[in-house]
Amino acid sequence: MPLTIYITDKRPCYFGNETIRGRVVFESTSITNLHDIRVTFTGRSKAKVQKVKGAGAPAGNYRSRCALFEKEKILLHMNGEALAPGKYEWPFEFEFPTAAQSSTKWPVKIPYRSDENHPLPPTFAIQAGDEARKVSCAIDYRIEAKVMKPQRGLFPSKAPLFSEEVRLNFMPDFAVSDPREDDQTVQLYRQQKEQVFNIRSILLLPENKGRSLSVGEKIRGWFAPGQLPKFSFTASLSYPTRVVQSTPLHCFLNILPHMEDSSVTSHPDIFIKSVSITAISQTAARAAPSIKGAISAELDDKIEILSRPSLHMPVSGTVNLGQAFGPLVLRHTDVSFRTFNICRTYRLCTSISFECAGKTNEFKLVDLPFEVVAKVEGSEKKDLAYQFPRPVEDAPPAYASSSVDSLRSVEEV
Repeated sequence: MPLTIYITDKRPCYFGNETIRGRVVFESTSITNLHDIRVTFTGRSKAKVQKVKGAGAPAGNYRSRCALFEKEKILLHMNGEALAPGKYEWPFEFEFPTAAQSSTKWPVKIPYRSDENHPLPPTFAIQAGDEARKVSCAIDYRIEAKVMKPQRGLFPSKAPLFSEEVRLNFMPDFAVSDPREDDQTVQLYRQQKEQVFNIRSILLLPENKGRSLSVGEKIRGWFAPGQLPKFSFTASLSYPTRVVQSTPLHCFLNILPHMEDSSVTSHPDIFIKSVSITAISQTAARAAPSIKGAISAELDDKIEILSRPSLHMPVSGTVNLGQAFGPLVLRHTDVSFRTFNICRTYRLCTSISFECAGKTNEFKLVDLPFEVVAKVEGSEKKDLAYQFPRPVEDAPPAYASSSVDSLRSVEEV
């Protein structure tokens, strides 16, 4: 290849404000007429939503392509003149920005970002779909060198004579965990959800503990519930809103009895009958308005963290679910981010079934938002333990479907 890019001390991952140094080498064995030789540093996000009709035949493709930033340097300007045979070399230097610098105007719509100066997203790539939709998303950063043809006529060609590119992995500072964070620090990023349960039953009385209700007792309870003993308690779940990749989630269940509001004198037994914790990762993509209109798609993928369907576990006070059932680890996840046309978000869904005095109640929490950040090993960012995805255009053409729970698309005219 007559055109080559060399990056000085290339790193597996770059961060904001870091300097990238390198050189472009052009080697020609013959006289070459050219306009110029230039090197560009760009960041872009691309999305494609494909509607499928019938037996897999494409019914329409909706695409969006957004330039997050672009920096360019002209290394040699010939303006159509001839360059003698030989080997030429030019150094270059770029600084990785921290925020998007695009002037593209996008409508405000959750969960995307429409502000021009929002933080740059990380390198990202995904392909997925189902029988009705196929979605491709990619965020990439690249340095590209071009040898441009002489510009002739009213409509000069934009195709380069030679080109070469190098891709760089990027991780924004906001998506990197602080290695100094410990369990106490994580408490700062914790959120709590709670629910009050009210129980009325003659089984709340100590002398009735362990027995079953007769048919007559059940009928009297249905017609006169106000005469039955009562007991109430609050169940609350605290969970982290900031999760480091491949590390356990610290989730705590707390049971608080309200004896002052109860007619019984002693605390009845409360049992966990079942518990389920699931994370939902969502990749959302939208295509820019076109003649066909606009389209957006949200791809949900369920990640099971804990599932225990048959239990009879007594519970009181505060319970560390990770200690009670084993580490709650969220595996194989990308970091959270939002940008103009692509975003990656996470939410937690939990369901805990309680039994108290023969009554079963469900403590169900859905759509608990949290963010995933990258893991750092050691004290320097260059030790980032994160596997970046392969770019979409280099991925195999088949679309994954086994792990996809649902793909919801909304068309706008």
